Amino acid sequence: MREAGVAVIGGGAAGLFAGCFLKMNGADPVILERNPECGLKLLITGHGRCNITNLKEPRELKHGYHEASNFVYPAINSFPPSSCVRFIEDEVGIKLKTEENDRVFPVSDKASDIRDGLVRYIGKDRMITGFKCVSIRKDDALFEIVSEDGSMVKAKYVILACGGMSYPHTGSDGAGFKLASALGHSIVKPAAALATVNTSPEFCGPLAGVTVPGVILTLYDRGTRKALSEGDLLFTHKGISGPSVMELSREIPARPDDTYILADFAKDITDRDLTELIDARPKALFATALASLVPRRLAESLLDDPQIKCSGITSAERKKILGRLKGFRFDIEEAPDINSSYCTRGGVELSELDRKSFGSKIVPGLYVIGENTDVDGISGGYNLAFAAASAHLAVKSIVG
Repeated sequence: MREAGVAVIGGGAAGLFAGCFLKMNGADPVILERNPECGLKLLITGHGRCNITNLKEPRELKHGYHEASNFVYPAINSFPPSSCVRFIEDEVGIKLKTEENDRVFPVSDKASDIRDGLVRYIGKDRMITGFKCVSIRKDDALFEIVSEDGSMVKAKYVILACGGMSYPHTGSDGAGFKLASALGHSIVKPAAALATVNTSPEFCGPLAGVTVPGVILTLYDRGTRKALSEGDLLFTHKGISGPSVMELSREIPARPDDTYILADFAKDITDRDLTELIDARPKALFATALASLVPRRLAESLLDDPQIKCSGITSAERKKILGRLKGFRFDIEEAPDINSSYCTRGGVELSELDRKSFGSKIVPGLYVIGENTDVDGISGGYNLAFAAASAHLAVKSIVG
């Protein structure tokens, strides 16, 4: 049996940040991680490069958290991305760089550098790996955290940072939701967020690997528009992916019986523009002319006859192609898979947490942070920014 001032359950991004801040403030933390090592999911973020935060100002950044924007604001305002960058560079000793859309990465482009740096800062002596927590109970002033093998840790405070349900092999398997529920918290039903979408494989399969920039996507469910996004679209063997697609994925219902996405591949093109393009190159293949607007392979896929010349395009055919170019329909065949989504929508009900501390309103001394809460952000460093900020606010409340 081990005693600690603060027990952090979960050694993912939020848990590691919490451990760092606790150590920095002279607290006595212990990190309880179910895997043989901490930060496994952190290693795959940003395609292995670790997009650790986003340097937008808090008032702009908060709009990337959907319904939770107002809830997360105190956290990201108290510990903004600029503070996160300073902490990682000055305290952890990892140099960072800023790329397009204010995304921040380690200079090395190695997620392992961030993970290893956070672990090193905390110290492995403050970590217990292979600790599969099965219950948390409060006895007088102390929490008793019991593992699957019967071992126990006692602590005055508990920070629940078990993550969501995406990529369960990394330890993010929903265990944190079960622990919170057993303590009396309500759980908003988990669903996939930031996921690829399986749709129209017969069309998408041959285009796998093709990227179309600046696509406007509109999600419809039973004829009602539910969401809109804009960004790069990537074709996969089973459907579509890319930032614009992934941001829509959280809105797809569990049973997408009549759910589809309309794609505008050429947002600035009008019928007049297409007519002028055809008239300017009468002897050229229409696919070649169209390839000036979209990637060649997509241009050919949009045509009934890829060998037709511009001179052979009738008015009716031009309008038909314009319709496909500006409103191609992708019928969604199944809900996105939460097991392979980058983030989880759902988690501990936010109304049961104090947004100024992430402390539980139900269990004094319990804090819930990161993806264990019903917060999910858009891609681009938002979710890791929240992991750090929520950890910082919780620790600030504990240490005073």
